[in-house]
Order: sequence, then C-alpha cells, then structure tokens
Amino acid sequence: MDRSQAGTAGRYRVRGTAPRPYRIVDRYAAAPGELTLVLAPEGPSGGDGPGGHRPGPSAAGRFWVLHTASGQRLPAADVSARRLHSDGATAESSLVEVRALRVPCGPSVCGIGDVVGLSGPRGLGWDLRAAVGLDLLVVGWERGLGLLRPVVERALADAARYRALRVWAAGAVWSASGPEREQGDGLTGAIAPGGLAEPALRFDPSATVALLAGPLHETAATARALRAQGVPAARIQVAAHELLSCGSGRCGGCRFEGAAGPVRACSDGPVLRYDQLPVSGDSPRPTATP
Repeated sequence: MDRSQAGTAGRYRVRGTAPRPYRIVDRYAAAPGELTLVLAPEGPSGGDGPGGHRPGPSAAGRFWVLHTASGQRLPAADVSARRLHSDGATAESSLVEVRALRVPCGPSVCGIGDVVGLSGPRGLGWDLRAAVGLDLLVVGWERGLGLLRPVVERALADAARYRALRVWAAGAVWSASGPEREQGDGLTGAIAPGGLAEPALRFDPSATVALLAGPLHETAATARALRAQGVPAARIQVAAHELLSCGSGRCGGCRFEGAAGPVRACSDGPVLRYDQLPVSGDSPRPTATP
C-alpha cells in the first residue's frame, strides 16, 4: 500500500495482536533511556498457536512493542539487518536486534535471560520504493545510525534498483554509483550535517531520495538544508522514533501539529516525510503529555 493512499487506520498496521515470547540473550546501553537487545524466540518456532509462533518479517524503520513481565510496554525500533523471521535451522538465524526506547529508570528491566513479549511491527518505516531508479542518500549520526543499518544493507543487496547509494555516517562519507552513473555528473548539492569540519557528501538534488536519522533537532535542520538545495520535500524522510511514547497509539504523547494538521509519530510515522513536519521546518514537539 502506498504511503500517500493509506488512511490513518490502515497505516497503523500490526501483524498479529498477541505478543510473541522472546528471551533476551544479550543487551547493551545505546543511549540514555535506550537499550539495544538481542532476542531469540522462546519455545518452538515456525508455528502459530500455543506451541510456537511465526514472527512477521521485519520492516526497517517501523517499530515493535516490548511487553515486560511487570506489565510495561516499551516501543522498540528494529535495528537488525536480519529479517525478524526464524526458519528454526540454527539459533543464529533466529536472533533479532531491537532498540528499546524510553526505558524507565528504577528497577532493572529487560535483563539477560528475561522473557518478553514482542508485538508488531507498527507504523510506517523507510519507503525505499520511492528511491527506485533514483539516487539514495542516507545520512545518520549518533542514535540514528542503528536505524539506518538495515536500510544500507538492503540497499546494497538490491543495488541495481538505485542509480547510486551515498552515505554520510557520523562524519564518514561513502558512495557507490551504478554502471551508467558517473560520480561527478549532476552533483550540485553537498551536505555535512556534523558541521564545516566534517567532510561533505555530494549529491544530485533533482534525483535524490534522502533518509535522515539522528537527534531530531539536528535531523530537521539537515532536512531544511536539503530542501534549500532543491531536494523535493516529499523525497526527504526523517526518523522521529524519539517521539514514540506508549507504543499503543492511545496516549497522545507523540502527537504534534504538522504542516497539514495533527500527526502521530506512532501511526503516521515513525518515519515521516519532510512535508509532514511543522510549516517552519523545526523539529516537531509533542502537543500532549502522556
């Protein structure tokens, strides 16, 4: 379903409503209030019903909801390059990495060995179809790097779909062009989100789809710079995962006033187009407190 054609109800998609059990086999801190967890399916895999579960495919940029034993619901971004699908052949093929967002302070949650429920995926992720036949520009830094890793690996696996792949990752630049694309042809734009001291990545504004992930304030500023250089607003995609709150779509903690009316990061995103952001182009600020 095309992003522009789906209504709000249809776009807030969930593959299966019952949480599926996963055991935490590793964990490490990603940022304040965030944990990256490595999960393995608990119990028999590959089946539906009481004896097992059949996880849906991962969708880069969408989010899952972790259900803890204490009843907490934590939104979690997919940061695994592997699809969230187990063929039951080996334990490694079953592992998945997610980044739990807004982990509360206090007693330890999501410890190694704990079993959590995993439901989803929800919301809208990166729209790679929009970049088919065009140049794909990927810009990420700090906590946004994990969100873009699955995108880069998929783009490399399907390189023939794009004219070029250009990556700015925490100050490092990298690009790969297709056989019919010269590196210097039409590259009239340049972006260095980390500041003038960082190397700039050159791109063709008229034929670029940009995916941006990092601290939301800096990401919005980068989106404004790309728009000023001629990248169409509808081709700039911004990760707004840091706005996610309850993960249920009920609390309103991720709602903000966008250019065309109210936007909920959990259902209209968490990956948003630049033309969905506030008219000023500033980073969106929630209008409600969960």
